[in-house]
Amino acid sequence: MIYFCFSICKELKLIIYMKKIYFLILVLLFPVFHAQLVNISDANFKAKLLAANVTNNKIAKNLSGQWTNVDTNYDGEIQITEALNLKYLDLTTSPPSTNYITNHLGIESFTNLNFLSFNRNQISSVNLSLPNLTDLNVNSNSVTSLNVQNCPNLEILHISYHGFTNLNVQSNSLKNIDIGDNLNPFSINFQNTPNLEIVTMFFAPIVSIDLSNKLFLKKIRLENMDMLTSLNLQGCNTLQEVQLANLYVIPSINLQNLPALTTVYCTNSSNLQSVNVSNSININKLYINNNNIATVDISTLNNLQDFKVNANDLISLNLSNHTLLKYVNCDDNDLTSINLQNTPALENLSCEYNNLQNINLQFSPQLKTLNVGSNYLTSINVSTLQNLISLGVQHNQLQSLDVTHNPLLTSLGCNSNYGLEYLFLKNGSLQANYTNFNDTDYLKYICCDDSQINDYNSAAIYNAGYFPVVVNSYCSFTPGGTFYTIQGNTKYDSNNNGCDINDFNKAFQKFNINSGSVSGISLSNNSGNYSIPVQAGSHTITPVLENPTYFNISPSTFTANFPAQTSPLTQNFCLSANGAHNDLEVVIIPITAASPGFNAKYKVIYKNKGTTTQSGTLVYNYNDNLMNYLSSTLAPTSQSTGILNWNFANLLPFETREITITFTLNTPMQSPPLNGGHILNYTAQINSAVDETPSDNTFTLNQTVVNSFDPNDKTCLEGATITQAKVGDYVHYLIRFENTGTANAQNIVVKDAIDTSKFDINTLQALNGSHSFVTRITNPNTVEFIFENIQLPFADATNDGYVTFKIKTKSTLTLGQSFNNTANIYFDYNFPIVTNTYTTTVQNILGTYEINNDQSEISIYPNPVKDILLIKSKEKIVKAEIYDTAGRIVRSQSVNENSINVSELQKGNYMIRLYMKNNFVFKKFIKN
Repeated sequence: MIYFCFSICKELKLIIYMKKIYFLILVLLFPVFHAQLVNISDANFKAKLLAANVTNNKIAKNLSGQWTNVDTNYDGEIQITEALNLKYLDLTTSPPSTNYITNHLGIESFTNLNFLSFNRNQISSVNLSLPNLTDLNVNSNSVTSLNVQNCPNLEILHISYHGFTNLNVQSNSLKNIDIGDNLNPFSINFQNTPNLEIVTMFFAPIVSIDLSNKLFLKKIRLENMDMLTSLNLQGCNTLQEVQLANLYVIPSINLQNLPALTTVYCTNSSNLQSVNVSNSININKLYINNNNIATVDISTLNNLQDFKVNANDLISLNLSNHTLLKYVNCDDNDLTSINLQNTPALENLSCEYNNLQNINLQFSPQLKTLNVGSNYLTSINVSTLQNLISLGVQHNQLQSLDVTHNPLLTSLGCNSNYGLEYLFLKNGSLQANYTNFNDTDYLKYICCDDSQINDYNSAAIYNAGYFPVVVNSYCSFTPGGTFYTIQGNTKYDSNNNGCDINDFNKAFQKFNINSGSVSGISLSNNSGNYSIPVQAGSHTITPVLENPTYFNISPSTFTANFPAQTSPLTQNFCLSANGAHNDLEVVIIPITAASPGFNAKYKVIYKNKGTTTQSGTLVYNYNDNLMNYLSSTLAPTSQSTGILNWNFANLLPFETREITITFTLNTPMQSPPLNGGHILNYTAQINSAVDETPSDNTFTLNQTVVNSFDPNDKTCLEGATITQAKVGDYVHYLIRFENTGTANAQNIVVKDAIDTSKFDINTLQALNGSHSFVTRITNPNTVEFIFENIQLPFADATNDGYVTFKIKTKSTLTLGQSFNNTANIYFDYNFPIVTNTYTTTVQNILGTYEINNDQSEISIYPNPVKDILLIKSKEKIVKAEIYDTAGRIVRSQSVNENSINVSELQKGNYMIRLYMKNNFVFKKFIKN
């Protein structure tokens, strides 16, 4: 019993002892448990940590880089283990919240942080000891002191919108610093930042920055530094980029001898007068615009590609020998000269708003964009700029502008060149709606592509200045832009052994040209050589013969494809006889007008159109009473009153011969007198073997005598009438022109719009001209006789020219119908001279046919008449034509007071045709 009580008492003592031990352990461990919580004194700081989540408040990342809560056990506290689990923490306060952090106490427990941001808070002192921190952001706080020396791995520091006066950023690991918008002037010491790579400062009131000998510095960016007067970057041998803007007081910047430097921006610094970049040889981009720089030396920058120096005070600019330079902007300086010698890569040049009077662009052939507006240029040569796309030359003093050698040019501004007279825009690309030539009040001429003529005409009317503007394509006779040439000749195989150099060429060979949807006709010149300019595409060339049954031609057609084939492409044609065909032709051309008392010249052209060699005679008839034969280039074989005879021999197929005859015409005082309005009749007849087309073996010229005449005129050589039998046959036209200017006329174009309801345009044949010319026929009815580079003199003795052609009338013409023709003659870039409209009527004058004679109630008296023939009519008579019994018109004149003086007519029977406003009648009369 006693033993039992003793045992119980012993166990009770042991239990009491153990409880004391446990209590003591708990007491001892309580501080340890308490120390596992992060001590955070700022309630807003702690609240931000507790509010972190992975859905709508992502501010923290764990060591694995995943978004996470900070309070991972949701106990409302931040344990040290929870702090150590974070590598990224963004404690930015975003508006409209005002729960700003003022104290970062407790952040030292987050020792594994790599990234930390306190942006937009109210922390005044930053003193951090975070061994793994690499990126720190404390923008928009109230920091007055900063200590990051215990952040041995800090590489990136962003600190802006503060009020410190001295900033200590010394850190061996620091690579990137971004400072801005400090409220107070301050200084900064970069001495112990040996690994610094990037420096960014903006709105920082600092006077001096010394970054010299930073061996790893790559980029510096300074903006809106209104107190900075000194910047030292010497020895920064790895520096690659400098961006300096709005540095309002710094006078100079030294960037010389920086071997790694490639990009420089020094802009908008009104006091900046000098930027020294010498020997920084790897600079490829240099922008020093909007400063106060008067001189710049880039001679050592051989790798420069992009250069802006606009809005400075430069007087001259030397860009020579910069072989890699592509882009230059030197607008808004005081430049009087710019040297572009040896700049072969230059693509974009803008030098507007300067004082340039000339610019040499021949050394910059790769230019694509050129803007030289608002200078004092009187001329500019862009002919070497084959790649030019956009050109601005507005507000200069240009008198002419030629972009015909710029096939890629699609945009042009040449407005406000008030003395501009000539625009040569025919380049194959430029369109009127991308051309600005407003305010060019003296503009006279625009040369453009044929497809743009109507548009430029409209634009010229809209922008009308002091002169009407001539718009055509005649500054050249090839397509604008890139074109290709088909060339060759047409020979006649005279000895049936194939065409060779011993065979002669056929003149005025006609070719049909089919280029898909576009077709036309081209005629070679009188030498028999042809040259047809075309644009890219497929072109089928087919020779056309006046008498296709007479000859064989090889090839009969061929197709050229450009640019697949080489240009020029030569294709010759060979004609050979298809049987024996005798066919001669003769034509009389009045080279001069017929004026009383003056010499008159006539060219007789005879031609072998057949396949056989011919010999025979040529007879020329004229009215010996009205003129005297003076001379001829080939003396007649024989002659008698009013008749000249020539023998000819061995006239080869396609051979043409000419004889020019000169007569002295009677004066009005001679007997019989010759007056204006008389009709002179000449006939030429060629005789040989039996001819297959005898109708063209005889040619009659009816020429009206004039007292004064327009030297630029058009005449139908058949006269004012043809008979019904002549309908459907050839009629012949002569167009004369005269250079009445004060300088040689280089190019002359005679343009004729053919009335296709009266003429068959496909039958048109060029016959003869005063100078070498080619003929071009384009749809639907335009014929152009092109005298290129003939340099027609302006001296009166040698300033004349002409062209003749023949064309068949439509066979549907009936008695009483008329056909007329007018030509436009272009001398170089002047307005065309419009010739008279020559009208010819179909009529059988030898009959008694009268139109509306009874209704008109017209009579003539006395009949017979000796001197004055009087006309009685209720309608006004405006014109009268008198014909002899052979049907030849002998006089044509206007009618005054219903009387006509016929005293000079020889005795005999005549027909008179009297014209009213809308009608005409025939009357017979006898001259005593």
